[in-house]
Amino acid sequence: MIRNLSVGAKLTKKTTSEEKNTEEITELDLVDLTSAFQYYVQNSPRKLNNIAQQEIGRLVRWIGPEREIKTITPSEIGSYSDEFAKRTSTDTAPQKVAYIKKFLTFLKINELSSGNLASHLRMKKSNVGKITKKLEETKGAEINLTEAGYKDYEKQLKDYKTEMPTLAEEVRKAAADGDIRENAPLDAAREKIEMVNSKIYEIEAILKVANIIDSSSQGDQIVIGSKVTVKNHQSKNNQEYQLVEANEANPLVGKISSVSPVGAAILGRRTGDEVTVSTPAGEQVYTIDAIK
Repeated sequence: MIRNLSVGAKLTKKTTSEEKNTEEITELDLVDLTSAFQYYVQNSPRKLNNIAQQEIGRLVRWIGPEREIKTITPSEIGSYSDEFAKRTSTDTAPQKVAYIKKFLTFLKINELSSGNLASHLRMKKSNVGKITKKLEETKGAEINLTEAGYKDYEKQLKDYKTEMPTLAEEVRKAAADGDIRENAPLDAAREKIEMVNSKIYEIEAILKVANIIDSSSQGDQIVIGSKVTVKNHQSKNNQEYQLVEANEANPLVGKISSVSPVGAAILGRRTGDEVTVSTPAGEQVYTIDAIK
């Protein structure tokens, strides 16, 4: 049986109470993670399905295919838990975790790993739920983005992915420094990598369903993507806005949401129209001076 195989030793195969004989198991040379993974797949009592192989394979690639098994630390498995939670839905997570834990248990039973790594693979259910909800919200939906907004998301995604190797290295360095149970730098590094992972999956979900809008085809009517100049009757000042969807809004650069008070008031209007907007400071009156 696989659970009784070990490296550099001859083990006795457990038998039933009726079987008193013993069987010597051939010595194995499973030093690196890939060798152990391949052996596990080829010799599992029950043939592993594709999902099980994929999930274990992801773990192997994340840690490093050529890593010596004895050098894998509990903190690394803890960090992988965070990564796993970001990309796995609540429905499929329990079974996928079970596949990985069985492999890690195989390493422990056969004295390939330094300790019980399986106990450090935990799901953060709240994080899984948040990411799943984000993805579910975009299913069947169409998110309208300006061309500039789409490119901005692409740049953010590229920047976050570029940052990941550095953050992973910070986690490894922090994990190697002292007791992992009381390690503030390690906790901080994990929180940062968790935040970046969340942003990556969120942006990927948005880009998957995003529709780039062309405001130039809407003539003189204000639509999503229109750049508008309005005059505030109270302050006598001209203000420039670009009307965008809520997910692209950024008032600091003049991008206002179509569901904001001003945005909702000017949506669908034309040059010369006058609109009244209710604000906490009272009613504000605007005249639409230009649309482009």
